[in-house]
Amino acid sequence: MFLMILATPLQAITPGVNVPVECRTFYFLNAIWITYSNITEKLLLESPVNFTLGSFINQTVVPVYNVNIHYNETDGTFAFNVTAGEGFYGYLVNKVEVCTPSSTWNKQLITMALANVSYTPYPEPGFPSDIREKYVHTPHRIVVETVVPAFEKWFSETYGVSPANASYLGLAVSAAYFVYLEFITYNASATPKSIEEVVQTRQGDCDDMSRVLAELLSYYGIPSTIGYGYVYIPEAGFERFVMPVENVTYVFRYNGPHAFVLVYIPGYEWISVDLLAGSIWYYPFLFEGESVDTTVNEGEIEQMIDLHRSINGTQLIAVFERDEFSRLFGVEVNPSLIEVFINETVLGSTSPSHTTYSTIETTQPSQSTSSGTVASSTNTGEENSPTPLGSMQPSPLFVKAIAAVIVGVVLAITLVFMARLRRHRSLQDSFI
Repeated sequence: MFLMILATPLQAITPGVNVPVECRTFYFLNAIWITYSNITEKLLLESPVNFTLGSFINQTVVPVYNVNIHYNETDGTFAFNVTAGEGFYGYLVNKVEVCTPSSTWNKQLITMALANVSYTPYPEPGFPSDIREKYVHTPHRIVVETVVPAFEKWFSETYGVSPANASYLGLAVSAAYFVYLEFITYNASATPKSIEEVVQTRQGDCDDMSRVLAELLSYYGIPSTIGYGYVYIPEAGFERFVMPVENVTYVFRYNGPHAFVLVYIPGYEWISVDLLAGSIWYYPFLFEGESVDTTVNEGEIEQMIDLHRSINGTQLIAVFERDEFSRLFGVEVNPSLIEVFINETVLGSTSPSHTTYSTIETTQPSQSTSSGTVASSTNTGEENSPTPLGSMQPSPLFVKAIAAVIVGVVLAITLVFMARLRRHRSLQDSFI
């Protein structure tokens, strides 16, 4: 079912458009227990960051409590030291308030755009020059030569018109549907793939798909960016989700690392078109950053894999809603209760009856502009013609997308966009 809004929606206003904004408060726990290290190094422990994208997406992070973790107020990073031949234990707790366009509102836009690709409730002027300059680029050649013809053929067969008849919104949402649910088959990988490989094999995971989608949108002159962070999934089966990466085991509680595309639509600014995991419009999302970079840095990937071979340990990443956090750990945070929770959760991860194991993927580090299950995705059922403009009923395409979110939610949780640890010396390469 769709999420209930816990906060009173605000009204963020841009000329001619009322964009309802909802704010929610979460607590983010990241704990690391290293039993043995082969290196002496300063490492970073990741967290959502202070983040703003346009007028309607804003996230504020406040450190609450940490043990053996150093917080750098200047750049907003959390670091710790490991020593060769020794172990380490530490954790951080941060309060995260994230404000995004209303999930119901965002869902309705997607519904209407899939129902009728010419849907334009607000006149579509040109894109602001600064937005176009930053978020639209010359698309990759293989996308132009392979993806564009395939998309336009699918588009014409599905809607009976050419993409030239679509609004910016309709074109963006239909392109997202095509890339996430039609053109590319989901396939988790230990490393991110180049755009050439993804297009040639038509297989990839969330960040692979998102890079192709961003390139496709650039072809049509639609600004887009890839959001990186954690999708919050408070569903049964996600209480303890375990994924090994070399010698490090990750335990996720009600969340998973994820990457998805946001598009800029005149009048609305940035909206989620995540038809794979439903970020923002179906599940809340905590941002670590956003990036327009669609390249894959082989060197950074090798560094991250090597790091995971140099350390033996377990990392726990948990996301709590405000009321649950207060119930578990007290209104005034009780550190002893937090440590009991960490120990029980980490130790519990060794019990097969309480865990879900998955192949991990390690994807490219995000480049942030702010200081901070495995299964194939298959489509079933016949596609029908879109419903008439103005109908409030979800189109057949949207119903199909919703089914992919609900039935394939385990798929989305394993879309890991980066290794959880980064070498301190690569900080400048990891963040803008």
